[in-house]
Amino acid sequence: MGKNKFKVIKGTKNQDIDRAYRFIKADVTNTRLMGVVGLRITWEREDGQLFHQFFHLDAEEYGLDDYESSIGGDRKQLGTIAAKMMGGLGGDFVSINESDAKYLLQRFVCKNKKNGSPLPDLEWEYNFMLKEDVNLSEEEKQRLWGKICEEIHSPTQIINYFIMRSVGMDDEAIAYLSLNNEIDYKLVNKPSTLLKNVIEMDQDGQGFTYITESLIDEEDEYKMVVSEIKIIHKENKVKVEKAEIKSIMKITGREAAFALLKKEHLLVYDVRDMGKVMGLLEKEKPHAMKNSYEFGYLYTEFNPTNAHVNCKTYYLNEDIYGIYYITTADQLVVAAYDQEKIDKIENDLENIFGESIELEEIMDLDNSLLYEFVHSAYDNIFDFLDEE
Repeated sequence: MGKNKFKVIKGTKNQDIDRAYRFIKADVTNTRLMGVVGLRITWEREDGQLFHQFFHLDAEEYGLDDYESSIGGDRKQLGTIAAKMMGGLGGDFVSINESDAKYLLQRFVCKNKKNGSPLPDLEWEYNFMLKEDVNLSEEEKQRLWGKICEEIHSPTQIINYFIMRSVGMDDEAIAYLSLNNEIDYKLVNKPSTLLKNVIEMDQDGQGFTYITESLIDEEDEYKMVVSEIKIIHKENKVKVEKAEIKSIMKITGREAAFALLKKEHLLVYDVRDMGKVMGLLEKEKPHAMKNSYEFGYLYTEFNPTNAHVNCKTYYLNEDIYGIYYITTADQLVVAAYDQEKIDKIENDLENIFGESIELEEIMDLDNSLLYEFVHSAYDNIFDFLDEE
């Protein structure tokens, strides 16, 4: 069999016989700087069947927080599993070796133990990867980090990532982005969310620095933080050399909402065949994140890349392509944050659903309304608007 010999995995109460697996391949999304990673591993069983594992890894709080597997499975089925679990991450898959895959999984499982987060079901299927500690050299770790992180192309990109990871209290990513470990830059006391970040360049006698204004949500308490950040280009890489907090100001929820005001474009459809529409939506958009509410289902479709991180004004929700809310009142309400996207979505929905839906209303709003409707006591958006 060469290098990748079969390895025996002991059975458990869920599995009465020993099985041997041979490593075939693994790949990972290069989204570590967003705080999440998708990991896929393929093994070959002794009987010749392929065993596919899918892991969702969260760097801030939960560690390994989702797992699925498949024995055999055609390309379409495996693609659907990957899309549902990892389709919203916005990155590319990069090939890694067996040691890298085990090391990554073990590092994230350590976060589960540290934070008291339960491991996903079917633990017996992946526990064999946790039994023997995998240690990488510093060179191997840096090589792996280079794979699980997208390449940094600009000061704007690294500053947004650096502040985002600082708000998430993600020490490993902060260290990767920093020139050294001497930067003392503590924005929050617990992992929080960066809602918006504005970057301006400032030039003084010592060169270029960047002034940032960051809107942070720390468990429904909001604050605006002004920072000064200096970057350096070293060995063809961009690193943060200095980061200093200049001011912190607590603000109200209303003030935070005002700072986040963006145009929202809505399409309101009458649904003539609810079962068909929901089935087609899940078939055509398996990568969309699905959430259930009292009066409907919300599907959030993300952009295929994280290009929004390279904008001088960063918004958390700029990674959203479109939002689809199907209500118990047989309505489909669709939202997007720019005209080009909503126009494309309208055309796509007509092609997908045909006569199963009928467009009732087009709305262009100065502020976000859909989420208020989702969390309201209404299942009809027109009734909701009448009460506004």
